[in-house]
Amino acid sequence: MTVSIDDLVEEALCHRAVRHPYLKALSTGDLPSTQWALRDFADHYYGYSASFPRYLTAVISKLEAPGHRASLLQNLTEESGIYDDDEYAELAAAGIEREWIEGIPHPQLFLRFREATGIITPYCAQNEAIELACWRESFLSTLTFGSAAEALGALGLGTENIVSTIYIPFVHALARVDLHPRDTVFFPLHTAVDDHHQEALTAISRGYAATPVGKGELRKGMIKALSLRSAYWDWMYERALACADNRDLAMVS
Repeated sequence: MTVSIDDLVEEALCHRAVRHPYLKALSTGDLPSTQWALRDFADHYYGYSASFPRYLTAVISKLEAPGHRASLLQNLTEESGIYDDDEYAELAAAGIEREWIEGIPHPQLFLRFREATGIITPYCAQNEAIELACWRESFLSTLTFGSAAEALGALGLGTENIVSTIYIPFVHALARVDLHPRDTVFFPLHTAVDDHHQEALTAISRGYAATPVGKGELRKGMIKALSLRSAYWDWMYERALACADNRDLAMVS
């Protein structure tokens, strides 16, 4: 019997973290400065994004079935910049050139974007905002100390399930600024390839959703991840709206 978790998938996609006014404003350009907002995002988001291999490894360590671990190890391989020929063909159809991404770990692709926005200071974890540190550490705690189902709900349903949707507003915003597609490839790459990651995590999650307890744990992890992201978007949106008046913000366009 195939267990459906379509209700959880839909609940995640309807969450405020996915339909946040910050994302809508990026998509439509309804901000004091889209360029400033993108630069600010580039400056701060790296502290979360760079830890994705740690998130994935934490979930893999909780899985008992060899096939499940192997499936997520393939995702980890892609995170390091290694793809198969079918994926390169799919990415080429999306306008992503092989030399832009081949052998380049995803955190390095984000650093390329960060530098392209004009940020020249190296990223320093000791100087990162507490809002970012709280998000990353709380998320990692859920993956590390929660049950296998809770960890899958957080990384799968509450994160990978929404990535291809939440990055689309950034693609729209980037279309309005003067950056080379090579420098912004992180975003179309994730809107194109993360469907594979989502499918792998969703397939594994179905096994845990076969019982009410397991499905409840999946939902708990999902809601934790979505709530943490929504709170982070709140902070980013407040900064983006205030950029025209606040001279103390790090990057003013």
